[in-house]
Amino acid sequence: MSRCKHMVDSRCTNALALPLYGDRPSPGVCRICAHYDGPARGAGDIVEKVARFTGIKAAAKAVERVTGKPCGCASRQQALNQRIPFKSP
Repeated sequence: MSRCKHMVDSRCTNALALPLYGDRPSPGVCRICAHYDGPARGAGDIVEKVARFTGIKAAAKAVERVTGKPCGCASRQQALNQRIPFKSP
């Protein structure tokens, strides 16, 4: 199953993901969840962490709110994770 910190006793406890996936998402759904908060799954997770640390993510979200256009960060993160995945333990 997932190593996301929101998985407790094989149930998802993330309030943001529950309406989307329910409390028992499959491992495949958990692996692509935008609210996943576990070890890096691939290069996209590393890029997202760097963007969050440097403030780029906050700036992108601010521009997104002002313009009303999605930045596409989540889809790029998912695409990078699929192209350059890290091996599962």
